[in-house]
Amino acid sequence: MPLRFQDQRNKLAEQAPQKWLDNLAPKVAQLRADLARREPFDLAQRSGATFDAKGQTITIQLWDKAYTLVHPELIARDSANAEASLNRQALLLMYLQIADGTPLAHKWVTYRELPGGMFYANAFHGYAEIRLAQGLGDVEKFRAAAVALKGDRLTFGDASFEFVAMPRILVGAVYWMGDEDFASSATILFDAAASRYLPTDAVGALGSQLVSRLLGQAGEDAQTLTALAVRPPPADS
Repeated sequence: MPLRFQDQRNKLAEQAPQKWLDNLAPKVAQLRADLARREPFDLAQRSGATFDAKGQTITIQLWDKAYTLVHPELIARDSANAEASLNRQALLLMYLQIADGTPLAHKWVTYRELPGGMFYANAFHGYAEIRLAQGLGDVEKFRAAAVALKGDRLTFGDASFEFVAMPRILVGAVYWMGDEDFASSATILFDAAASRYLPTDAVGALGSQLVSRLLGQAGEDAQTLTALAVRPPPADS
């Protein structure tokens, strides 16, 4: 593992920017219990999800996959009936719990502009924006990866695209190509309504997922630093 990545992982493990990943199983169980007491149609309507009254199912798109949750059990499964990972279960359930029906704002904000975002802004800059800029190092690779992921073009920077992370959460990625004097840089943006659907640290997790998807599409190291930051890595890793 390159020293730079190891150092960054250790630093993020100490900062623990994604506290919502700690003790995730009890959190997921509590979310299911809370949501089981609510009307499934109302949950779907507020979140922009699809509701099937006959099967009492709520279907939510997360990136390129649709997950269906049967009320009141609320276990997210994909189209092959495989259970989603615990991280994705948590994201989907938190989304249903918090969603209040606010329409998209069509106004971009940075992570630090989200409620409480200033506190973890430096950590997010490291595990998302610096990781994207250093991982690609070339605006054409960024553009090709974004197009392959079906992003819609924006007008910021040297290249920029928006992506639908969840029905009411848009995530943008902006790339500036460096030169001999300045390194390449990147910014991750969010629709201003995102905080009406997820807590800020979970919104940050979506930003990190987008970075991993772009790096993976470009054939680069796509390990998700937010997942690695839950606990300190083994000494020999």
